Amino acid sequence: MSPKRIALVGPVASGKSTLATAIAAHTGRPHLDMDELFWGPNWTPVNASVFHAGVHDALAADTWIADGNYGGEAGETLLARAELAIWLDLPLRICLPRLIRRSLRRAGTRQELFAGNRETFSHLFARDSILWWGPAHHHQHRRRWAMRLTPDRADGLPIVRLDHPAAIAPQLRSLGLLAPKEA
Repeated sequence: MSPKRIALVGPVASGKSTLATAIAAHTGRPHLDMDELFWGPNWTPVNASVFHAGVHDALAADTWIADGNYGGEAGETLLARAELAIWLDLPLRICLPRLIRRSLRRAGTRQELFAGNRETFSHLFARDSILWWGPAHHHQHRRRWAMRLTPDRADGLPIVRLDHPAAIAPQLRSLGLLAPKEA
């Protein structure tokens, strides 16, 4: 039986949202991007109590595929409600080129993200840019998930750890979470 509530976690630009969207499309489960709950207008984080209440309310649903890279209360709520955790444990050498391509594409297309926010070329090179923040926190996030998702700390939560891009789709197809590969 396929899990009804799936947490997809990992560092910035590991492919969480893209993969969550694909799993949601295949399984019919709603997709929750936790960044949509976190960010307010002008790239301002919402009040912590508002964020945690939003996470709690959203994850109270019976079915979802939720992606995020949040620790603390939000991360604990996510894992406590999930029936399966998919951990994209990809190295920086994979994530950094993805982050650069994604950010340049978003800035070039002026793609709207969360709460009307858009990445811009001028902001991409600012000190608080995702291009700085993602790589600066990459190893810290991998360590956090490595400590939290060990069998003795996972409280019986099944974990699928994926650390090679080529293994992701085949592994998730084998679990029925992605459509079979077209011939």
